[in-house]
Amino acid sequence: MNFINKVYNHLIWRYNRFVWKIKIKKLKFGYFGKKVIFGFPSVISNPKQVYLYDYCNLHQRHIIYNYTGKFIMKEYSVASIDLLVVTGNHTPTVGIPFYSSAMSHINDKETDIILEEDVWIGARVTLLAEAHIGRGAIIGANSLVNKEIPPYAVAVGTPAKIIAAKFTIEQILEHEKLLYPEEKRFTKEYLEELFETYYKDKRTIGVTSDLKEVGFFGFMDKNNIDYIK
Repeated sequence: MNFINKVYNHLIWRYNRFVWKIKIKKLKFGYFGKKVIFGFPSVISNPKQVYLYDYCNLHQRHIIYNYTGKFIMKEYSVASIDLLVVTGNHTPTVGIPFYSSAMSHINDKETDIILEEDVWIGARVTLLAEAHIGRGAIIGANSLVNKEIPPYAVAVGTPAKIIAAKFTIEQILEHEKLLYPEEKRFTKEYLEELFETYYKDKRTIGVTSDLKEVGFFGFMDKNNIDYIK
């Protein structure tokens, strides 16, 4: 019986994977990188303005309301379930009932919403126009963001406020050495300025581990994770 269940579950998995690939192709994204994990169900107003870069993960039940604004997820970023993205703000206009304004987008103000590299977005987060999440930042579950969040911040709440730094400066330098080519890494001088501006007297939450000891031999290995593409 266990063998039959395993075969059945494997066939269901293969079928769903096949269906998802077809759905993703039909969406016609602005960009869809390699090794992207994409969850369904999905609601996206304008897929051509959605850019999902290599090794990012957009979990199921996301809703992206975008008209002209772009939604951009850069490398290694992850958004958990029930993400809500709204790239535009409606502007009350004399002589136009809001019913018509909302559908026609008259005088809307649209901005791009950007998740830089290695961002973690918790469950049921809302990203509104002008949200820009810096590299390595963490946004806690049920938070709302409508502004810029600096790199390696830990921000929570409505609206989101910085409560901690993800890593120490030394940890960030080591972390980036493992993830990025030298020309893309933050300098120690930049990080010192960043910490002086945003994280003075704030705690850090990250830890340092021996990756081999925890069984981590490269997240880019296609055998470790089930990728859509």
